Amino acid sequence: MFTLIIAILVTALAVGAVFAYASVNREPVRKSLLVPAGVLPLVLWFVFESFTVVTAGHVGVQVTLGEVNQRALTEGVHFVNPISTVRNVDVRLQRAELKGATAGTKDLQQVHTNIVVQFRLAPDKVPTIYKEYGLNVDDKVLGPGINEAFKAVTAKYTSEELITKRDQVSLDITQHIKDKVAPFDITINGVSLVDFGFSPDYQKAIEQKVIATQQKQKAEQDLERIKVEAASRIAQAEGEAKAIAIQAQAIQSNGGAQYVQLQAIEKWDGKLPNVMGAGPTPFINVGK
Repeated sequence: MFTLIIAILVTALAVGAVFAYASVNREPVRKSLLVPAGVLPLVLWFVFESFTVVTAGHVGVQVTLGEVNQRALTEGVHFVNPISTVRNVDVRLQRAELKGATAGTKDLQQVHTNIVVQFRLAPDKVPTIYKEYGLNVDDKVLGPGINEAFKAVTAKYTSEELITKRDQVSLDITQHIKDKVAPFDITINGVSLVDFGFSPDYQKAIEQKVIATQQKQKAEQDLERIKVEAASRIAQAEGEAKAIAIQAQAIQSNGGAQYVQLQAIEKWDGKLPNVMGAGPTPFINVGK
């Protein structure tokens, strides 16, 4: 509309210039000059305003005298009504952030976080979205949906579970937001919880409890390991005792002391001991 006003002003100036020229030269106004001066600016405006370019990653929304055309313009050059206005709307992956979101947990603790949502607008639904909410989709649609999802999901978990089950919490919030914005044909690609936490004192208490639980689990694992090792040593000792009993029984079965003497002779290296006494020479350390 602004360019149309400019075109009309240029046309008026051109026509006025023709009349001024004729008046100065005391000549009649010639139609051969008047018609081009009056028509040419309007023709140029019509040609210029009848073409529009929709940039990559966007769709065009055509608004004519306040009415939104429900046909979205795709990327490229388009011929449009010259009195229409075309708004380029981004349909690439976008980012919406809700800062300082707060909610209450199942055990009545306050939690705070920043929530980042990645989303896309459905290209064929952009005219409807633009008609209902304009270009400010973040504040009018996503913002309330994100806040409601965070509060609803957080209320189902205890403060400790929000830490230990953070991935599941994020999935639940994502699904809740998807359900909330589904009527608006907004695709949710991902949700991230940033700077998630509680009050400093409560955060410290939770961390200490988690550490204590981990230490308890480690102690139980160590106890099981000790029991297994003790059982292994008992089994080994029982095996050695049985071996000694079998060996003793074998000695008795083979003549007792005579068998031991024979084994000593077989192990003797032929050297006499340095210690001598009266009577027969004893075998000393013959087993070494």
